[in-house]
Amino acid sequence: MSPQMIFGTGGLGMDLTEFQDVESVKAALQVFKGLGITRLDTAARYPPLNPGKSEQLLGEALELSRDFAVDTKVYTDTKTNGGGDLTRTAIAKSVDASLKRLQRPEGVNVLYVHRADPATPLEEQIQGFVDQIANGHCKAWGVSNVSPDMLEEMLQLCELKGWPKPSYYQGTYNVISRAMETKLWPILQAHNIKFVAFWALATGFLTGKFVNGQHAGTRLGDDNPLGKAMQKMYGQEEVMRAVKKFDTETRALGLTPLEVSIRWIFYHSKLTDDDGVLLGASKVEQIVENVASIKKGPLSDAACLLVEELWETVKETRDNVM
Repeated sequence: MSPQMIFGTGGLGMDLTEFQDVESVKAALQVFKGLGITRLDTAARYPPLNPGKSEQLLGEALELSRDFAVDTKVYTDTKTNGGGDLTRTAIAKSVDASLKRLQRPEGVNVLYVHRADPATPLEEQIQGFVDQIANGHCKAWGVSNVSPDMLEEMLQLCELKGWPKPSYYQGTYNVISRAMETKLWPILQAHNIKFVAFWALATGFLTGKFVNGQHAGTRLGDDNPLGKAMQKMYGQEEVMRAVKKFDTETRALGLTPLEVSIRWIFYHSKLTDDDGVLLGASKVEQIVENVASIKKGPLSDAACLLVEELWETVKETRDNVM
């Protein structure tokens, strides 16, 4: 068995994607359903430059989106440090708005912390999520962009108060970002928390296009709304050199770096069938291609060795990326 495929809807309604209106979203969901994808991940602040549009489009496409389990996240204002985002009042306000946009008064599957709130006491934050479970607005809660130390504090409070623990943790995980395997993974295992990996293909960096100078039209291109931020995230010289070498070596095996990366996370990473992997895209064709790669199954020993060599090369630079 391998992790669950989850479509990440951060690109719905974002410039330079195919997903601009309800008809395009309906068409995409029809394809995803046929591919065996049954779960969607959204957030109150998706897409980043037009918060709420992703949820709105899913709500407008309810005749198809109702066939999927939907997870969402509490709104976070990226113009601030997140302080105050997770008061009980803020959580309730965000959830009410999300359920209206999604047209799901019955609630969602998982409600996530989108990022840490450094100002609100953890006890109040957790109580806010407990409230939402009690009100039937979500089946479970989870966390994203929270440090292992903060997660442990949350878990201790849950045990002390008898509150439900977070059931899911969303974090970065790919062939050049494997920090979760050391400190975080043992915590998740000890508390039966499932891991949902995002940026499994490093927002397109692992296609090999960026390291080979093919920037335009990609998520790392200067013309993309988030391109500069993504370039900063992956543009370290040693990482660029290592991924370019990985690109050359995987192609010598008759593969692509993208295919190796996605098959590795589904068949050779720490993840099990209880976990999940977010598949994001700017067009339907990308998801179709990724699922076709996944269906090819595990990699050869030679390909797996290239992945391990890549991680050893970039580990010093990337070992704190969660």
